Amino acid sequence: MRKLNNKNYGLELLRMILCFWVVLFHCIRKINNNIILNFKRKMFHVPSFFFISFFFLFPVLKRRNASKMIVRLQRLSISYFFWPLITWCFNNILFFNYKKSRFHRFLTLYELLEQWIIGRKFFVQFWFLFNLLFFTIIFFILSISFETKLFLKISEVLAILSYILQYSKYNYIYFDRFKDCISHSIGHFVESFPIAITAFILYFNDILNKFSPHKYTVIFYCILGNFFILKYGIFSSIEIYGRTYNYNGLDKNIFSLFSFVGFYLIPFDFFHSKKLKTFIEIITKFTQGIYCIHIIIAHYITYYFHLGRTFQGCLIIYLVSYFISFIGTKISCNTKMKFLFI
Repeated sequence: MRKLNNKNYGLELLRMILCFWVVLFHCIRKINNNIILNFKRKMFHVPSFFFISFFFLFPVLKRRNASKMIVRLQRLSISYFFWPLITWCFNNILFFNYKKSRFHRFLTLYELLEQWIIGRKFFVQFWFLFNLLFFTIIFFILSISFETKLFLKISEVLAILSYILQYSKYNYIYFDRFKDCISHSIGHFVESFPIAITAFILYFNDILNKFSPHKYTVIFYCILGNFFILKYGIFSSIEIYGRTYNYNGLDKNIFSLFSFVGFYLIPFDFFHSKKLKTFIEIITKFTQGIYCIHIIIAHYITYYFHLGRTFQGCLIIYLVSYFISFIGTKISCNTKMKFLFI
């Protein structure tokens, strides 16, 4: 297999777009643009992040590189346990001093423990880190227990079972008996697991390098496919027990796959502008920090500076989150603290 570049500027550009998209999805309220509204409803950003993350995880698993795996687990676990704690404290301090907070009440220590255990309680955006951490542990155990091909086969079977569970009526029948925070966490798990396996298959079979001689044609079809999904969709909804459930998770996953492939194949090697590449590297450096703190920033500046949750307001939230992440890395006294921001 031909070695893939560690720095793919097409995927870095995609990460830059996705990071701002996350801020839009969580923070925007006033929308006068139908295109932005349509993208906000679709929530394609999280599956795309999964594709990128697990595509580059597979060679680490394949080589059973324990040192890199430990670094990844440290990066994810430190952020996963630290940022919900900070957000919990921030909410309670604001409520104690001003009687204003995101939830308009004190959050209990028990709720914080639930957040850590199930990944989704009161700060729902952290389910993404929870799944990244949980999947990484599962895949690492499987990779050291089985040789690569068998590990991949086992993962593929689990992915198929996950899709069957998520997109059959039994998903909703069984999951609805739990509290919302638990049922949503299970749903996120079984819907996201196949994305990671798809990324593994892409890497293992060297599919993207096989596409390279026809990159422009493939990019065109990726754009065309995503346009069709965005405008018309493929999968509809079902009604069970008088409640409507979406099947559009498949739309999201297919859209994200096309986006991943299309951006990966962008021929950045033809661009000799170092400034463009440097700009992309700078913008994407603090993606994790922005993801983790943008909700706190949005809550504070919208409440106390009366910032409107418009497109321009979201841009300000993004820039402030970026600046705080940048400062955080500068004042961090060791590498592990920097894991909170990069």
